Amino acid sequence: MARRTEPTEAPAVEPEPTTPSDKKGQATPKRKAQEAANKRGLVVDVKADSKQRRAKDRARRENEYAALRSGDERNMPLEHRGPEKRFMRDYIDARTAIGEFLLPVSILFVILSLVFSGGAMGAILILGFYVIVVMAAVETWLTLRRLKKAVIAKFGESKLPRGFTFYVIARSLNMRRFRTPKPKVRRGEFPV
Repeated sequence: MARRTEPTEAPAVEPEPTTPSDKKGQATPKRKAQEAANKRGLVVDVKADSKQRRAKDRARRENEYAALRSGDERNMPLEHRGPEKRFMRDYIDARTAIGEFLLPVSILFVILSLVFSGGAMGAILILGFYVIVVMAAVETWLTLRRLKKAVIAKFGESKLPRGFTFYVIARSLNMRRFRTPKPKVRRGEFPV
């Protein structure tokens, strides 16, 4: 008797899982493998991105520097913006202070101290220089107090800017020609 062979059926192909719960037949991938699959650089070309950022920063700085020279307050750096800062700048720029001449006087003192290094003339030079420095310090302190009162009277105590003391001292001890932002008022034109 001949044996009859039945045709073998091809194994049934199971449909791929459609929902997360249907993935039960697979092993859970290791954390390392999942992180590696998700890892991609935020920046494709690091050199080009760095170059682009530097160019953008340079353009911003040039724009801010031009604003400092011209007085365009909208494009100035944040530390120079606002009506309070403008009031402070105008108040200081309207004054003629001893402190703004301190740098040229100190350079002159160094030159003269090289010429008159000892004796009575050297002692007088040193004493004179110290007197000028003390006068500039006292005048700056008085200006600081007056300006603080004026800013509080005009804008209120809550509007006193951060770094008020340093801003006033730095501007009042700087020569008028080298101040940034450039002075917008003439000497004697105090703000109201």
